Amino acid sequence: MRSDRHVKGIVDGLLKKIEENVHKKGDVAKEAWKSVNNEDLKKHAKLINLKRETLIVKVDNSSWLYKFTLEKKRIIEEFNAGYKKKKKIKGIMFRIGTLQE
Repeated sequence: MRSDRHVKGIVDGLLKKIEENVHKKGDVAKEAWKSVNNEDLKKHAKLINLKRETLIVKVDNSSWLYKFTLEKKRIIEEFNAGYKKKKKIKGIMFRIGTLQE
């Protein structure tokens, strides 16, 4: 019985650390996204996720997706300038969808 509580405490502690780490990573990415200096991007695109050094960004229509695709290099540079992690972003995947939560 006592060892069950001990194992449960260890597992709970590990899960809490993992959860905190994921939230920190997401918060840092959201702050860096704000540092991208492009008003059109802020109005017509939304950062969805960060996966394996690639940003996943939702865009509200195909015209904006095309425009932002042409500006990928500049967007990545500005994002990385504001990103406070060691591993920098190497790519962006744009997807069409609604921007509402």
